[in-house]
Amino acid sequence: MAETTGQRRARYVLAGGLAAMTVLHLARPRVFEAMVPDWLPGDPTAWNLAATAAEGTSAVLLARADTARLGGIAAFATFFGVWIANIQAAVDGGYRGAPGWLGSPEAAWLRVPLQLPLLWWSARIARRHSD
Repeated sequence: MAETTGQRRARYVLAGGLAAMTVLHLARPRVFEAMVPDWLPGDPTAWNLAATAAEGTSAVLLARADTARLGGIAAFATFFGVWIANIQAAVDGGYRGAPGWLGSPEAAWLRVPLQLPLLWWSARIARRHSD
């Protein structure tokens, strides 16, 4: 089935959002490194770079209809990993080292349900392009 204008727009918006987050991860790495859960092994910088690569790759794959299925799957996996980290941060009482309100328990708990629409959106794109 051919992609509708609305489906194409939704794919582009998600790709654009992921591309913007890629840039933010590179421009403000310390904010994102502060959000890396303590239980993850290794350096938070390496995890931030991995997240940056995952988001950037997802954005590029989503930008083309012929790779949108893989982009949706990659975005879903990325969002799921972020969701787990957000749950951990909420349970731990916030993001250690994050500036101001971003480090608060309220911000951590707010991020948990906000990740769910992104999971749904990316899964829907992957399903639509499975033909």
